[in-house]
Amino acid sequence: MRWFLLGALPLLVASHNIDDDHPTPSKDRSKSGSEHYFLADVETTEYWYANAEEELNKAINKKENNARAKNIVIFVGDGMSIATVNAARIYKGQFLLNNTDHTFGDLHEGNSADIYWETFPNLGHSKTYSINYMVPDSAATATAIFSGAKTEGYTLGYDSHIRWDDASSAEVSQPLETILDWAQQAGMKTGFISNTRVTHATPGALYAKTANRNWECDSKMGDQEGIIKDIAVQLIEDSPGKDTDLVFGGGLAAFVNYDLVDPDEVERDFNYANNYWNCHRNDDRNLVDEWKLLYPNGAFLTNKTGLGDLMEAEKVFGLFTWSYMPYEDQYEPDYEVPTLEEMTRAAIDYLQNKAGDDGFFLMVEGGKIDHAHHSSHATRALSETIGMEKAVQAAHEMLGDEETLIIVTADHAHTMTIGGYTGRFSDITMEVHGDGYEADHAADHEAFNILSYGNGAGFMKMNVTDGEIVRLASPETSREYEYTQSSGIPLGSETHGGDDVGIWATGPMSHLFHGTHQQSYIAHVMAYSACIGPHANKERCTAMSKRG
Repeated sequence: MRWFLLGALPLLVASHNIDDDHPTPSKDRSKSGSEHYFLADVETTEYWYANAEEELNKAINKKENNARAKNIVIFVGDGMSIATVNAARIYKGQFLLNNTDHTFGDLHEGNSADIYWETFPNLGHSKTYSINYMVPDSAATATAIFSGAKTEGYTLGYDSHIRWDDASSAEVSQPLETILDWAQQAGMKTGFISNTRVTHATPGALYAKTANRNWECDSKMGDQEGIIKDIAVQLIEDSPGKDTDLVFGGGLAAFVNYDLVDPDEVERDFNYANNYWNCHRNDDRNLVDEWKLLYPNGAFLTNKTGLGDLMEAEKVFGLFTWSYMPYEDQYEPDYEVPTLEEMTRAAIDYLQNKAGDDGFFLMVEGGKIDHAHHSSHATRALSETIGMEKAVQAAHEMLGDEETLIIVTADHAHTMTIGGYTGRFSDITMEVHGDGYEADHAADHEAFNILSYGNGAGFMKMNVTDGEIVRLASPETSREYEYTQSSGIPLGSETHGGDDVGIWATGPMSHLFHGTHQQSYIAHVMAYSACIGPHANKERCTAMSKRG
């Protein structure tokens, strides 16, 4: 046996030398040496000891807030993996902050920055798998977050007996109540916001019951139309959707027939050529008009002009685009479509004014992070994360955390990674810059990107020339939002990731996020914090006065 192992050893060494896994830094620091020594002078032992002392004091003096949550605000970054938050932190530090202590010439170090919610005192991890998928979709994960129970992939609002694309399976399935139901039953005002469509998977999970997340309008239901209502109709006709006080997002198409759209209504600022979505009403109903009849004193918005004049409205319904809302980098100063931050500020002003002592529940989805990742547009995904950060910061500054539970989480991850032994001043949106040629170049002697994907469209952009693979060139300039990052597996659309995602929280009972949790646990923390729904009669809650 000993002879066999020794005989096999040269073969193992020939195929892979483990000593090469961590390349030795080059003594020639012509590329990154000056920055390296600059940081060595800034980040001394005293620097790190002072940093640790500050963190220790925060941890030692941390106090639990055991009050009942008057308000609940949950932010869901769709597809916002841990790596996305990490890369967005670096992106923010390099391009959006003026941290003079960590600036060397024109170069900015971003690793030491923080995303706003990373300063929240409590955090945990969320296991995102669904009943039948290791790598889940947004419908099942959002159902878990809002209802407190996991279900089958690509379905909304039913327990685990529902079957995807089989409307008849609803007859043997149990509808699930959600945090939206519980908040309304307790007399709280309620609202939700998405920069995707208001009928999309994440917002839909608050109010809809369906065997297929794509049944956003009746024309998408095929021969199963009529067995279950489409999602748009449920929002207008059924509780808790129709009882929601404020709804902001995109997706007008699901609510009207194409023939009912007045081409002269230019205030909607739609670009039908670029924002086409083949979802319409076969039943010739105009659900917007039906909502207006249901709430004659309500406010229906198609642009941001009316955001500051909502207080007299009975309910508010804003559909700002035909399908999805724009990416953050696409906004122009005179654009009439509100940003996620603008919608969040308007929603909090309205709900807080209407709620009084009863409080409110608000869900905000940063849904375009996911869309950018699916296109392998990593830089754009980071920009979208920063867009959601602005909304989180606005909410926290407006509400504080004495009476308001604020949660930031994601529904699932993506396959984006941060790789290469690159220097800390390297542009996160571009290629690796390490110590020496071998650290800067792949085996094909070409540069490679810091951000890449496990699968996706990047692989599809490679070519074969004279029997050799020619990879996609690195981006020519920093922050190319539509640059397609490389990937290891050829797919037209990059997939979700199965890794855990983060939960960051502040406010009443936020300390209940403390480890690795089932995703469904989030709904129960929200309900327990506010003494509503399945936790309304817990001992802690009965010992407190009734809401209001």
